[in-house]
Amino acid sequence: MLLAGAGRAITPQAHAAPAIHPTVTGPPTALRSERVIDRASLEAWGVPRPSRLAFDAEGALYVLDTGRRRLVKVGLDGTLLHEVALSGDDPANGIEPGDVLVDARGSVLVLDRASSSVLAYDKSGALLATRPLASDLADEARDPRSSLLQDAFGRLWLLAARERDLIRLDTSLARDRAGRFLTPEDSVGTPGTAVAAPDGAMWLADVATGALRRFRPSGALAGAAPLADSAAAAPARVTALAADASGYIYAADRPGQRILVFTADGVRELERMLGGGTHPWRPAALAWSAGEDRLAAADPDRGEIQIFTIERGAGTAVPAKSP
Repeated sequence: MLLAGAGRAITPQAHAAPAIHPTVTGPPTALRSERVIDRASLEAWGVPRPSRLAFDAEGALYVLDTGRRRLVKVGLDGTLLHEVALSGDDPANGIEPGDVLVDARGSVLVLDRASSSVLAYDKSGALLATRPLASDLADEARDPRSSLLQDAFGRLWLLAARERDLIRLDTSLARDRAGRFLTPEDSVGTPGTAVAAPDGAMWLADVATGALRRFRPSGALAGAAPLADSAAAAPARVTALAADASGYIYAADRPGQRILVFTADGVRELERMLGGGTHPWRPAALAWSAGEDRLAAADPDRGEIQIFTIERGAGTAVPAKSP
């Protein structure tokens, strides 16, 4: 994909083989708390309500506070590296950052809802390019429920909440294909969050039904992961998803104050409780680090980020079967 701006361009890697980190082999057996970035640190950095998270290939963590419209980069040791000055081609016009991801080339991409554009920055925080999405996608980009995601081949997608679909973007940030991707159409009620798995499958949390659905690389519905739990204090609602290089899916259940881990076939592998009645901790954002095999989770209301080391058992993840 080519994301070009005035005189500058970013060329995220496209149609390349998925990058599998050599240390990611066995099934997750535990999420061990490694570090907590507390409210005091986040407030000092100007991101008191961490809304979105993204790791780069070197293990640095990007923290976006959509309310404060600030993005910061945090090092492996939990210290602030720098702030990314969020502005487009015209700094006089304020932006409304809605999402952040790091692409296959290491560029930091920010979805700007105000201009329906994607802003691209280098790893030092300098603006590389600004590119508007196609005009027929402008309303989707402005919708606060929409987000960006990247598949294993470096291709950029838009979670389109109004169309209830995932839209693959071409080099000009227009639709890469005609017609719907997710089928059947009634398989999606109100999409809340989505993630691409390394085998090409797409996982989507449906806010309307509370379901976590898996779609084949063709877009056809493949099944759903079980979220119902009689022991849970509140109905499960997935607010964020992440996938590791072995195909395991991490789901943030905000009301349940936990992280659920599923195999590529949708079998629940692990549950990690984060809080309780007297000490609530409700995850609303997740990110997985390929470089360090770590998971980050953020609670905007509490103003904290937890970093987990993923402990794994023996064996290698098995890709999902295609019925």
